Amino acid sequence: MSKNKIIISLGAFVALLPILGFPSSWESVFEVIIGLAIILTSVWSTIDKKLTQKAKAQKRQSQRQAYEASSEEENINNSQTF
Repeated sequence: MSKNKIIISLGAFVALLPILGFPSSWESVFEVIIGLAIILTSVWSTIDKKLTQKAKAQKRQSQRQAYEASSEEENINNSQTF
C-alpha cells in the first residue's frame, strides 16, 4: 500500500471515529495513535524521497565519471595513432 493511501485511510478512520460509538477515552487514544501514525508516515515519505534523490544523483555522477574516463582513453588512443 502506498504512503498516500495509508494517510488517506488513517484520515478516514479518524473521520469515522465519532460514528463508530467508541467511548470518548478510547476515541482520544485512537486519535493520538492515528495522529502519530500520520506523522511517522509523512516523515518516512520525506526521508524516502530524499534518499531516492541522493541515490539517483550518485548514479548519475558515477555514470558521468565513467563516460569521462572512456572519453579520455579515446582521446589518448587517438593522439597516439597520429
